[in-house]
Amino acid sequence: MTVALRPSLRLFAFVPAIIAIGSVVIDFVLLDYVGSFLLPAVSLLVFVGVGLLLALRLPCQPVGWLLLAAGTLFELSFAAVAYSGAAFVRWPGTPPLELGYAWIPGLGCVFLAIALFPTGRPPSRRWRLPLALVVIVDALMLAASLTTPEFQVPQTLDSHGAPATVVNPHAIDGALGVLLGYVYSSSVTYVMYLIPIAAVLARFRTATGNERQQLKWFAYTSSIAMIFFVVARFVPLFSYLAGLGPLVGVIAMDLIPVSVAIAILRYRLYDIDLLINRTLVYGVTTGAIALTFFAGVVVLQALLRPLTAGSEVAVAVSTLVSFALFQPLRVRVQQAIDRRFYRSRYDAARTLDAFSVRLRDEVDLDALRGDLLEVVRDTIQPTHASVWLRERAR
Repeated sequence: MTVALRPSLRLFAFVPAIIAIGSVVIDFVLLDYVGSFLLPAVSLLVFVGVGLLLALRLPCQPVGWLLLAAGTLFELSFAAVAYSGAAFVRWPGTPPLELGYAWIPGLGCVFLAIALFPTGRPPSRRWRLPLALVVIVDALMLAASLTTPEFQVPQTLDSHGAPATVVNPHAIDGALGVLLGYVYSSSVTYVMYLIPIAAVLARFRTATGNERQQLKWFAYTSSIAMIFFVVARFVPLFSYLAGLGPLVGVIAMDLIPVSVAIAILRYRLYDIDLLINRTLVYGVTTGAIALTFFAGVVVLQALLRPLTAGSEVAVAVSTLVSFALFQPLRVRVQQAIDRRFYRSRYDAARTLDAFSVRLRDEVDLDALRGDLLEVVRDTIQPTHASVWLRERAR
């Protein structure tokens, strides 16, 4: 149920969004110092917009406020990076703006939003302590960053070509400084990545109905983003797509907050099953066709090398073979995925197909009624089924 916000609270919800937009304006003004971070900075406005929408529509839902805070903190971090680079060049020795570390609490907000999605509550009371641990580790990381002996100036090099650094006036020495440095650089910080993922998996195991569909939306978009970054890291083909790679990566990341908004607002919630099915079918089919095409080119080039010096024939033949294989391969992949992941739907379709075949040759009304009830029980599985036939008036 949507709860009306008081005017003062509504204005408060707009404050982070205004700060985020102002930060992006600073990025544009100091474009020379933000450099390659400009595209991610602009894309993070999607997090701000989704957070603002959820905060206004569902003010009691903490996920929206967390996304709004995360997007704003990320934008502040980018703006601080741009300012620090400009200040260091124009006024050498100027320490970086410490808001550059705002990404650390922003990351903590994202992890808390993931752990609380979609209900706004932990999966159970036992998860309160792990979520508190996320907050503690995030605070220790922020403290370690703010008290390090030296600040590194982003996007800036010194006279020797090394990353520029300035002395931190707030540095902490002694045992406390060593402890904070250990927390920042040790594997303990990875607990922040694992706890939200574990919370989502634990929630998915027991979720039913709408909640399960909501989690599917989040898992779907998160999987797309993860697959993109894994492929971009290990597949050499992406080196030829250097111009599109960052843009595709930004779009993949922005799909996550968009899916969160769809799931929480329950807009076309049950379309996710069709999306997952189509993505699996066309993803597997495209991959198989691509492998067939490249393998065909390599093999045909080796076979035709004595006859022709060029590769045009091999490319043409491989293209025709791939085109001819697309539809049969897509049908087979669709059937395989239906059998593996949508077994009940697949069985229902096969049962109806078999019934339609029997229906063409059936003339006994009682037998037809019995077959119809049997098909309904096998496919829909109702608690009760009956067929009423109106007698023809005489």
